Amino acid sequence: MMVGEIRDGETAGIAVQAANTGHLVFSTLHTNDSAGALTRLINLGVEPYLVASAVISVIAQRLVRLICVHCKEEFIATEAQLKELGPFARKLNGNRLFRGRGCEHCLGRGLYDRTAIYEILVIDEEIRDQVIARTSASVIKQSAVGRGLRTLRMDGLGKVCEGRSTIEEVFRVTQLDVF
Repeated sequence: MMVGEIRDGETAGIAVQAANTGHLVFSTLHTNDSAGALTRLINLGVEPYLVASAVISVIAQRLVRLICVHCKEEFIATEAQLKELGPFARKLNGNRLFRGRGCEHCLGRGLYDRTAIYEILVIDEEIRDQVIARTSASVIKQSAVGRGLRTLRMDGLGKVCEGRSTIEEVFRVTQLDVF
């Protein structure tokens, strides 16, 4: 079953009720990250125990612009950039990053086309217990990161290390993470 978008308590209640009666429900919900979807459903009036039993996983996504392949150039990352990359800096080959110079293909922007970055939160028993206890989204996210959650920013910085996007572009569309 597809629910176009959950914006109010009534829609949230119907979606959760359908999920708890055996239907596979897909929907969209506007939040900053995957853990925020759980607390958003509770804030819309769905009981925490219903959210905990109905939700299987949450996927957060954003679009980031890609470096133009026609004017892509390599450069050595500054100390500040390496610090921004955190543990991802180890993935760089000789501290090399990429940027677009700007050309006629990208209209001088250095960026052309887009790709998605993702954060997939699989609901396990620990998260279910946290939802029932009305734990904040930030605490849920932090504990999930400790168990292997790859956040939007982490996925984006991986694309920076691959030479596909820029640090500035990833930071533009993501929130601060604690590595």
